[in-house]
Amino acid sequence: MTISAEALKPRVRTPRKKIVDVPPYLVYETLDGVPVFYKGWQNVITGKQKLEEIMGYGDIQLYLVNLLKDYFQPIFGKEYWVWSGEAGLHIAHGSNPSLDFIIVPKSAFSLKNAKNKYINTPPKVVIEVDTKADTDTLSFSEDGYYMTKTQTLLDFGVSEVIWIYTQFKKVLVAKPNQPWLTVNWTDEIEIMGHSFTIQSMIDSFEPAHEQE
Repeated sequence: MTISAEALKPRVRTPRKKIVDVPPYLVYETLDGVPVFYKGWQNVITGKQKLEEIMGYGDIQLYLVNLLKDYFQPIFGKEYWVWSGEAGLHIAHGSNPSLDFIIVPKSAFSLKNAKNKYINTPPKVVIEVDTKADTDTLSFSEDGYYMTKTQTLLDFGVSEVIWIYTQFKKVLVAKPNQPWLTVNWTDEIEIMGHSFTIQSMIDSFEPAHEQE
């Protein structure tokens, strides 16, 4: 599944049809040379919001991303780094996706070899929780954005790409050369051979509510 860079090209225009210059710090990521902006970038330009207000995680995304880290650390932590945060991945010139959660081999990374640049080794697993990207400025649907980013990661060598959608409590599971599956939070999925459900993971950390 391939979507051209031209199809990805942002359509950012004023009412007078003049192209708006968007500062680089409002770019969330780039895909195939095309900048993808942060949601709310227009509010920063007009002064309605500050930059840090649109760059930070919302509470649901923050909760789930760090829950994933706490859940997978004891399972894979001996051989893999389990990292959460807005990790930058360098795939090629003009293609630098931003990632919420990654699992990477410890053998591939060490602080002594770090160069303060985006990582360029494919993670074993990438998990995204919703998105901070403004898909309205792209020339195709929001689904097209998810598909394009997912396929780009798989083509680069990522073994498993998972999207967690909070609004409808759905999960997209994508692996190379296999059908992509969309299931419910209560349905079992497998990551690196470990089977679980998103709902059971949440339940295992949520405090029990006292009966009134």
